[in-house]
Amino acid sequence: MSLFKQDNQGGIRVEHSDTHIALTLPEPWLVLSSAVLNGGFSSIRSLLNLRVDQHAPPPWPPAEHTLQQQAEQRRLPMPCCGMMTAASMRSLGYSTLTLQSLTAECWVTAGLSNLRRSGDPADAFNGAGTINIWLLLHAALTPAAMAEALIQLTEAKVTAIRDAGLLSPLSKRPASGTGTDSHAVICPPDSAAENALAFCGKHTIAGELIGRVVLDACKQSIGHCLQATAERP
Repeated sequence: MSLFKQDNQGGIRVEHSDTHIALTLPEPWLVLSSAVLNGGFSSIRSLLNLRVDQHAPPPWPPAEHTLQQQAEQRRLPMPCCGMMTAASMRSLGYSTLTLQSLTAECWVTAGLSNLRRSGDPADAFNGAGTINIWLLLHAALTPAAMAEALIQLTEAKVTAIRDAGLLSPLSKRPASGTGTDSHAVICPPDSAAENALAFCGKHTIAGELIGRVVLDACKQSIGHCLQATAERP
């Protein structure tokens, strides 16, 4: 897969190749994430989802160092919010939807070799089948609403996994994710504005929008991953 670039809404730049997916934002936007590089609640200019070789021999440099170095090599604006995965970038699922003038976009890559159910016994990490999700809303959210959006994102991911009938190899019961999932909610930097969304639960248009767009992107990505697994000799 050669490098693919496109301009999305609002001057957002998207890159997609066999090795990475990157978003470049027109200005610093707010992000709430579990990312390795610049995770937590921060202001960022770009996001990087980097594919790594899970079979690479040690020693392994710190993940945040690798992500920072790769972001710099790709000339992404700083600061960058970075995640890692061993999942194929061909597993990318993308969805966008607008409801009542509110627009959301979602990017998902999925690897399913590390499926787990919440509450499964802790075990040694021996795989990198990560589900990485970026949810971008083209509207300002308060910090509390961003946290609520992250909840809605996670519930939609779990719903997609359950709909696909995926099981944890440990408990043999319905899985809820993998052992290394990483997610991010991104929005414009106006969280203190009077018109910033304060709620995005299931009784709101924002909550419906998040659920639908994340569920769609997750279903696509999980489908790509399952198809690739079935086609392997």
